[in-house]
Amino acid sequence: MVRLPFKKKKQQATTRTILVNRRQPEEMSESLVVPHYTHNKIKTAKYSIVTFLPKNLLEQFRRIANFYFLCVAVIQLSINSPVSPLTSVLPLVLVICVTAVKQGYEDWLRHREDNKVNNSPSRVLLEGEVKEVRTRDIEVGDIVVVAADEQFPCDLLLLMSSDAEGKCSVTTANLDGETNLKTFLCPDESQYLTCVDDLWKMRAVIECQLPHANLYDFKGKMEVYRGSGLPTTASLNTDNLLPRGARLKNTSTVYGVAIYTGEETKMALNSKMTSNKFSTVEKSMNNFLVFFLAVLLLQIIVCTVLKYLLYTGPIMEDMWYLGVAANSTVTVEDVVQDSFFFPHYLQLYHPHLSLRYSSTYKKKIEKKLSILPEMQKFIGAMFIEWDDQLICGKTGERCKCNTSDLNEELGQVQYLFTDKTGTLTENCMNFRHCSVEGLKYVDVEEQLHYTSHRDTSKTFPIDHWPDNLDTFLETLALCHTVQVTPTSRSTTEAITTPQGIQLSDFRLQYQAASPDEKALVEACARYGVVFEGQVKDELRLSVRGHTKLFKRLQVLEFDSDRKCMSVVVREEASGRIWLLTKGAESSVLRRCSDAAHLQPLHDTTLAHIDDYALMGLRTLAVARRELTKEDYQEFAMQLSQAKQMVEGREAAVREVTERMEAELRLLGATGVEDLLQEGVQETLEALRAAGIKVWVLTGDKVETAVNIAYSCGHFKRFMTVLSLTSLHDLHQAESVLQMCWQETEGDSQYGLVVDGTSLHILLENLKEEFYSVCRRCTAVVCCRMSPRQKAETVRLVKTSRTSSVCSTTGANDVSMIQEAHVGIGVMGKEGRQAVRCSDFAFARFRFLKRVLLLHAFDYFYVRGNTLVQYSFYKNVAFITPQVFFAIWSAFSPQSVYDSLSLTMYNITFTSLPVIVYGLLDQNLPPSLLLNRPELYQRIAHNSAMSWLSFCRWNCFALWHSCVVYFGLMLVCSDDTCGLPDGQTSDLYLLGTTLVSLYVFITNFKLVLESHYFTLLFLLALLLTFVGYVGLSLIYQGVLLDAFNNYGVYWTYYLMFKSWSLMLASVLLVVASLLPDLLHKIYLASKDVRVRAQQRRKRKTRAVSLKAYISHVNKAFDPTEGSGSLWEVTKREDSENGRVKELGQGSRELGQGSRELGQGSRELGQGSREIGQGSREIGQGSREIGQGIEIDREKEIYLNKIMCQDKETGHYSGPWTQTEPLTHHRAMVAVSEKVADSETFIGNKTIINDKNSLDNEAFLESETENGTTSCTGSWASGSTLI
Repeated sequence: MVRLPFKKKKQQATTRTILVNRRQPEEMSESLVVPHYTHNKIKTAKYSIVTFLPKNLLEQFRRIANFYFLCVAVIQLSINSPVSPLTSVLPLVLVICVTAVKQGYEDWLRHREDNKVNNSPSRVLLEGEVKEVRTRDIEVGDIVVVAADEQFPCDLLLLMSSDAEGKCSVTTANLDGETNLKTFLCPDESQYLTCVDDLWKMRAVIECQLPHANLYDFKGKMEVYRGSGLPTTASLNTDNLLPRGARLKNTSTVYGVAIYTGEETKMALNSKMTSNKFSTVEKSMNNFLVFFLAVLLLQIIVCTVLKYLLYTGPIMEDMWYLGVAANSTVTVEDVVQDSFFFPHYLQLYHPHLSLRYSSTYKKKIEKKLSILPEMQKFIGAMFIEWDDQLICGKTGERCKCNTSDLNEELGQVQYLFTDKTGTLTENCMNFRHCSVEGLKYVDVEEQLHYTSHRDTSKTFPIDHWPDNLDTFLETLALCHTVQVTPTSRSTTEAITTPQGIQLSDFRLQYQAASPDEKALVEACARYGVVFEGQVKDELRLSVRGHTKLFKRLQVLEFDSDRKCMSVVVREEASGRIWLLTKGAESSVLRRCSDAAHLQPLHDTTLAHIDDYALMGLRTLAVARRELTKEDYQEFAMQLSQAKQMVEGREAAVREVTERMEAELRLLGATGVEDLLQEGVQETLEALRAAGIKVWVLTGDKVETAVNIAYSCGHFKRFMTVLSLTSLHDLHQAESVLQMCWQETEGDSQYGLVVDGTSLHILLENLKEEFYSVCRRCTAVVCCRMSPRQKAETVRLVKTSRTSSVCSTTGANDVSMIQEAHVGIGVMGKEGRQAVRCSDFAFARFRFLKRVLLLHAFDYFYVRGNTLVQYSFYKNVAFITPQVFFAIWSAFSPQSVYDSLSLTMYNITFTSLPVIVYGLLDQNLPPSLLLNRPELYQRIAHNSAMSWLSFCRWNCFALWHSCVVYFGLMLVCSDDTCGLPDGQTSDLYLLGTTLVSLYVFITNFKLVLESHYFTLLFLLALLLTFVGYVGLSLIYQGVLLDAFNNYGVYWTYYLMFKSWSLMLASVLLVVASLLPDLLHKIYLASKDVRVRAQQRRKRKTRAVSLKAYISHVNKAFDPTEGSGSLWEVTKREDSENGRVKELGQGSRELGQGSRELGQGSRELGQGSREIGQGSREIGQGSREIGQGIEIDREKEIYLNKIMCQDKETGHYSGPWTQTEPLTHHRAMVAVSEKVADSETFIGNKTIINDKNSLDNEAFLESETENGTTSCTGSWASGSTLI
């Protein structure tokens, strides 16, 4: 025996080596073997010309129904089938072709987008000249030229920039969602490069990491050979790598060497290839198909067994015409031979192949093979593109549907994962407020005003500009990393306010890594403190026309642990060194001096910050400290040593910065507004009412994300917000998570904040525990997340068998879009990679409300699921008589229908009306669906495809089958069926009559299921009936050898000769559909529209003041649901009785107040003056006239409320309330004299009479348009609470 030597395993490389210009330096003694790296071609499409046919067929035959019919077609083609093989082959080929065309078209669109990117022109340095090549032809080692506003075609190492300082500004919005500029630097060893010729002569070897997905990690080194034997080495980091998808800004030209290309770029590694997604409806449908296959198998076994029992019994002596000997023995070989189609058995007259029953009963699962669902999805998806209300008013962009297979999945969303930047916000910030030395300032028409101490709503221009305000603005104008874009015109044109204060009409364009930094610097420029730019480390500041120069010594970048950033500057004129700090108040205030005389300032500033937070503004605290020269030199030396450490660098740097950022002097605070997209808050409220939980996944800072969560209404002020941030080890994570679990056991509403570092620990070790806490929270915000973490978070929820949808803008979220059940791209400013890879895309986040509540609910889910259930129903009803007929035909596989009827039943006889229904039917009016988002919960958990609904449809199908089949058997029991001249009925007459009845019954069943009748639907019904009659007249009236229709010849004409058969057919149709009609009437009685109509028909009825007070508050009681004021009044009428005289005194009012506020002792004895309010209603009304806090889950909008006149104390109106008072009880106060006014509560209108309130009662009624009105007046001096 020869022993084969083991092949030595090739050692895998841990780094990659790159030759600049793809040439090895001549100075190197050894020849380098550089592998061939991947090309720069990207691919998001699934198929190619070669792979389309096999891959598409494989995907389609993964579906149970398609595979089943393939098997049936093969069987029918292999045996002497009782029905034509076309009954299986034709529908199979038709559906496969239609689906392939649809999927091929969608993939062609992806190819088209890929080709636009791959064939776009790029410039590469070749043979000493810059030449234009296709982007796909760029190779690793090529030097690529990129101009301003162009995207980087691959991951480039920056070598040379047109900027004199060797840097460039880049926006990475398409990667991390941030539209703000980031600065990238050339390595130190490439600073000598000044022209293209230097680049071409450059000889260098780069050694770096292998491709990986982390956007914020790049390490390597570059050895540059410049004629000497030994190269000079430069270290490389993330600041040197220009990632693909980023865009060059404010720099005319940069040159970089290609490091990672194609599918190895960081953007591609953070994206997933398009994968096949299956909707919840399709999965349920597969379960139903498995059920039918089991039933089908059972029928085959039972019929086969009974058949052989019958054929081997003595009864066969009377059935001599079958040619089977009595008491014949059936062996296993007989059954096996029948099953495997032995030729000599195929020559027998009587076909007794058990598998032939599958051919006979196969129609029972033909639904999936109908092309109707594919047509309904494909054409229905166009409706979302044609919706004019989903067009962006600014860009004119329409919605886009990249795949129609997931239409119904939009109706099953339980979790929404959304990005923040560009999705919820416009990413446009404006300075609004600031607090300096305990005094509030506000921006009024781009000028700074101070506010009154007594009334903060009153503002006054600044007469004399205080020095502390200048100091505050100078600190803001220096403590940043903002870049200035040069302009050709004057940058600071002096303007003077009416108070004689010089400001600046600045014309500079600022670019910053943080949008709030940009807003603060722009605000300072408006107020006269202009940051004019930076030359190397020298900062130039113009303060009301006077120039100040500062030297930037250090920049301590922001991190999530410190929650602040600092800059060390030296004022050139005086030589003083300042440490300037800004950040979260929780971080800055604890670093400030704790001297007793400064504590009042800290308290006042903190109170102002809380006020700004309540306004939804992003807040920062500002402080500074003067450093001596010796202190700074010591700190600089320690910081330099800490940055040179490899192990424990972060901890060492943090220790030094903690000592530097101490004993600060608080200067003040700022409030910046981040503009939300239009309709974001209303959309989030509607989604919450629809039962959809929203998670915000963002790469932004924790403070930024939390502030936005509050301003957009994702977090509420009453919520208990839990924090899972800054977790460094498993033990800490377990303890904090346990505390959060215990906290969420209460009855309050909870929000959760988690950062990327903590999320990594939680997903690795405590996945189930973390998700359990998240499920108890109403709103979740995840910050500082990488694209892969976003996808992992989506996968965490996805694996819990809940439907999820992702809405985002940038390419950094492509992986989470494709991980979710449905991915939605928003066409924002952050690039179109997400749009290309998403399933659906639209221009604004607010469109999500209409897409989910209208299109997904009614147009996609309800229509699609009714079509699915109806298709199952009509096939079960049509083929079940075949099972009954088997009993009458000695369990032979003889079909009761002719081949044409089997083939055309699903293709033409029952297809046109249902496709029109699937495209045009409206279950509920669009306005109702949009105004009542809670209706979305009706279709949650795939309720329309539940087993209960499935059984209901099939019970109706079985009922129709029994009534029609046994009814016809009864009519034809005398063998004549009422035919003239003693003619007898035959198999073909029975089959033709059955087909005719089912064509009418199944189509009339669809009429009963319809909610919205259109002319097109009625024409489809008429065309179907006329088409069936016409086809039957031709097919059974003309002998055609090709169709072999001799058996059914003239049968359809013969059917009309029997009046008894015609009358019985009409009666059988009525008897069949009667239960369906009764069920429809029962469902209609529960319809929300019927209930609304019943309320409109109610007569005017009187309501006592006591009852009215109770009803108003009950309408806002969460225990009563979301009923309207009229509905609550209706429910409570039996308890409160009819109108009672208000003059009976305050005892009745006291009873009403006990119902309202759980009993008030004082109101029970009579309120002296209701207008002054009760001291104790419900054990604690916080502020009468402003609202009583109730259960915080209630979300009720008050469009208009009464407001009080400050001078007279009277309440008058109307006053428009634009903000939703979602968590407070409505307070409607009416004084002695009330002018004509309206008060809107929910969707109901209360009209208060202007007369004095001295009558006994007022009346409540409902107008013709459905609004509830209350007219009349009540006792003078009373206040209605």
